[in-house]
Amino acid sequence: MKIERETLQLKAIKTQKHAGGGTVFLPSGLGSFELNALQFSYLEVFKSGSSIEGLVQFFLGQGWLVSFRELYSLIQFLVQERLISNQNVIDYFKKVNSDDSPLVFSSIDVMSGRQVKPDPSTLPFFRSLEPSLASYLLQKAEVFTVPPNIRITHSGQTSRDLFVLLKGQASIYKVISETRRQLVATLGSGALFGERGFLLNQPRNADVITNSASEVLRVHHLPAYDNLIKSDKAQALQHRFWVMQALLSSPFFKDLPTDSLDALIFTGRLVQAPANQVLFREGQTGNTCYIVIQGSVVISQKGQNINVLNQGTCFGEISLLVSGGVRTATVTTQRDTVLLEIEQNAFYKTLAQNLVLAKVIETLAAQRIARDQQAK
Repeated sequence: MKIERETLQLKAIKTQKHAGGGTVFLPSGLGSFELNALQFSYLEVFKSGSSIEGLVQFFLGQGWLVSFRELYSLIQFLVQERLISNQNVIDYFKKVNSDDSPLVFSSIDVMSGRQVKPDPSTLPFFRSLEPSLASYLLQKAEVFTVPPNIRITHSGQTSRDLFVLLKGQASIYKVISETRRQLVATLGSGALFGERGFLLNQPRNADVITNSASEVLRVHHLPAYDNLIKSDKAQALQHRFWVMQALLSSPFFKDLPTDSLDALIFTGRLVQAPANQVLFREGQTGNTCYIVIQGSVVISQKGQNINVLNQGTCFGEISLLVSGGVRTATVTTQRDTVLLEIEQNAFYKTLAQNLVLAKVIETLAAQRIARDQQAK
């Protein structure tokens, strides 16, 4: 179960509201902590029995936007002070805040799997494809039963195989040195990984290691697939290829959990814009954000060009997250451009279900606002 959908189980705590926020008194007289106004209001909703996703939808229903960074900090505080009973949430934040992980020596390569014919409609990535194409790509799929602490993919490896975590949990680790790894993300059931090698023929950029007993679907890459990806008959696969290539090249999105990347892809729609097309103007009301898939766009304020955004860059999120729906800049395509367009309601639904993604996008928006203010 994704942590965003779990009703948070809070231990008995006393709170006191004041003008600047509120005070949380720890059980058994162990002290107190001050929360700001946003954090305290979020805590009050959780005390009434709500999930992260439910909280976001509650505030949207009241016409208020949620600060995902403040929400993330609040939950992190509740975990650190042991005020939450949800073991899944506790485990998740322990892994996110762990600097490194011990080396794991076992590998899926030494295990044998059983060949299967999975239903494409039940699998991420494949469910977006035309059924006959999806079945063709899955023709050599195998299922492995994998114990905990098994390394499924190796950083630097050139394998072209693709994986789907059918059951269980695994973590993505960036290799820092021969003896240290740093946690990047935690994957749950249904997560897909290995697309960089499968689609782009690029080396693995991380280790993926099982946290619990798991079932893993391994989709073998066949040489014929490379021509298929380039064919006109595989347009849906080509579009997915474009989007994944853009996200994997983005410093903001490339290390996100695969289920978060999937959420972005399935939430948005691809749009094509010719060169010199104005996508929106400064001061207009906005209800969409965009990710550049191919091409580039020019950002201007008060008639002056201030930036050029290329593949993998997100823009338009400021009006959705920060400024009450008003565009802070004019955006014009510099050349023929392909964009992933995400509408506001779908945007918030996706963020409510992916707290790490929400924190990344909100941080990106805040950084952009700070840069714009410094440039004035």
